[in-house]
Amino acid sequence: MLAAACALLVGSPTGAGAAPVGGPAGDIYIPEVDSDNVAVMDAATSTMKQQIPIKTDLGPSRPAVTAKSPDGSKIYVDNFGAITPSISIIDRRANTTKNMRVESIPLGIFTSGDGKEIFIPEVGFVVEVLDIATEKIVRKLRFLDVPTGAISGPDGVMYVTFGTGLIGGYDPKTGAQVRPKIWSGGLAPFWFSITKDGSKMYTDAINSIGVIDMKSWTLTKTIATWPDNVGRLSNPGAFTSEISPDGSKLYVALFGGTGVMVFDTKTDRYLHSIPTQGYVIGMTFSGDGSRGYISDSGPSSNGIPGPPGEYTTFFNMVTVGVFSPGQMITFDTADDHVVTTTPTGLAPGVPVWVPDL
Repeated sequence: MLAAACALLVGSPTGAGAAPVGGPAGDIYIPEVDSDNVAVMDAATSTMKQQIPIKTDLGPSRPAVTAKSPDGSKIYVDNFGAITPSISIIDRRANTTKNMRVESIPLGIFTSGDGKEIFIPEVGFVVEVLDIATEKIVRKLRFLDVPTGAISGPDGVMYVTFGTGLIGGYDPKTGAQVRPKIWSGGLAPFWFSITKDGSKMYTDAINSIGVIDMKSWTLTKTIATWPDNVGRLSNPGAFTSEISPDGSKLYVALFGGTGVMVFDTKTDRYLHSIPTQGYVIGMTFSGDGSRGYISDSGPSSNGIPGPPGEYTTFFNMVTVGVFSPGQMITFDTADDHVVTTTPTGLAPGVPVWVPDL
């Protein structure tokens, strides 16, 4: 990757007045894909305090994405391991970890809007639904396309993205389609974020970010994953994203390139990028919104830019696991300055913040 291009992409705001290292209380649960662990970082000190092994019946587990129960007492882990498709449930109070088989490889894991269920989109054309109270699969919603993401909207609809680049709205209880499939703005959208007021959805796809008007249910524009907003085949993919706790900014994690792009949610204007050493799988925020936490895969994840790099890196990550250690980047959400970094295991995935018990 060209040094000049990297410098352009990961350039971030600089200046005096760096935030203090101390952060809010709580823990960050970080799946380490190629270490087959979930690491636990103390949010107040940005130090690692525990590593939880994630085991499957056969083969590597490849934990990649986390979700949480509403009270933060349980962590749900999406395991990308292809030999034994599974999820894991970490009970923080009981200090136990349970592995559950699922029908096919899970591509994500998401808490429902009412906090009662967990949505698990899988490569087998199905979204499995886990009841949080009983920890049992209660429904399997079938589709004609591979569901890559399944996230609740503020309207109670389960929005499902598909590998073909389409997105539709579904009743999470029956699977009935309630909003038609439309083009999301790009292929393979694994994630999307909805603004705090529910007016816009940002979809994360190969080479682009789609902007959907929620009221009219139409794609209004696409944003390139490069600061100059020019679409190129070599542009990185928008892998995951998050809306800032105050609703003012969109953070987009890049895969097939480095850095986290930051946008103004009112204007969709690019503001700046938070630099990383490697590709980024995901990020999260502290409960009070003062800190953000970025999973940086480290320099060994850097390869061919754009979609070819995305594909080869993702394939290597979930199969042979050739990554070197990564890091968690802690930043101040007021100005997006990096506060500190903390070493992690191999290929840190989508983390989640939980309060102290």
